[in-house]
Amino acid sequence: MAVAETHGELPARQYVLGRPRAGEALVRFALVLCAGFVLATTLAILGFLARTGIRGVARVGLWPLLTGTTWKPEAGEYGGLALIAGTFASALGAIVLGATPAVLGAVWLTEFASDRVRRVHRRVMEIASAIPSVVYGWLALVYLVPITGDLGRLVRGPDAPVTGEGLAAASVLLAIMIAPTVLLLSLDSLSRVPRALREASAALGASPWQTAFRVSFPYAWRGLLVAVFFGFARAAGETMAVQMVIGGARKLAPDPFSPTTTISAQIVMDMQEARPDTVESDVLFSMALVLLTVAVAVVVVTRFLARREGR
Repeated sequence: MAVAETHGELPARQYVLGRPRAGEALVRFALVLCAGFVLATTLAILGFLARTGIRGVARVGLWPLLTGTTWKPEAGEYGGLALIAGTFASALGAIVLGATPAVLGAVWLTEFASDRVRRVHRRVMEIASAIPSVVYGWLALVYLVPITGDLGRLVRGPDAPVTGEGLAAASVLLAIMIAPTVLLLSLDSLSRVPRALREASAALGASPWQTAFRVSFPYAWRGLLVAVFFGFARAAGETMAVQMVIGGARKLAPDPFSPTTTISAQIVMDMQEARPDTVESDVLFSMALVLLTVAVAVVVVTRFLARREGR
């Protein structure tokens, strides 16, 4: 009654707690429907990929698919070792060339840079992480590939048949692409280091460098490792940009300056010729399942580390 007296212009029954209105119930139903739709479509995609991928493995065999060195669908040969090796080699190269400097850059921004420099740098990295991958690929094809070609001829000799396309160009390109994401995630992890720890370290006479690498870095190492894992996952799954600079050779690369291919790039190149319900189509889904397995493993590890960090 007190509520009704205070708001006399409205009926008291509208203020009874626990009685949802018709509009609220409709909104709640729409939210549940959207959530269910997203979950159902995701599970359907994963289920179809697993079923088709396993069927492809059953047709050609798991061991030949993972260890075979010849990938010629037109000849019925489906050795995916070159695709897997190219994927991991380019992703690991990107981690060394891109993720490591990004983590160290985040340490510098957090521990030594001014607030203004940190804000400006973060905004630039946010813009860089939003640039489409095809733009990165086109710039790399125009500017990076000639540089890696010159470097390859310098290493292998002036008469070596080096075009610049290959693992080196793909690794450098992926390093540039993942660096902004890794740096932003590293900044978020380092920002969670309590200020009291830095002040206590300084009070004990530690230098800023000692505080950075003996206090802040050990405290945030799980979050930094999560950032590196996310960078690896993006590098391993990148398609269009890598396809433009890696050369598209379906063979193992004897050196970083030789062309090769990756799982995602080869799927794009072969999918137009693979008709549904054929061996070619099923094996491509099998390789996609391999890539999905790697991504799931990365997600599981990152979630485990993030949970440990939150304790």
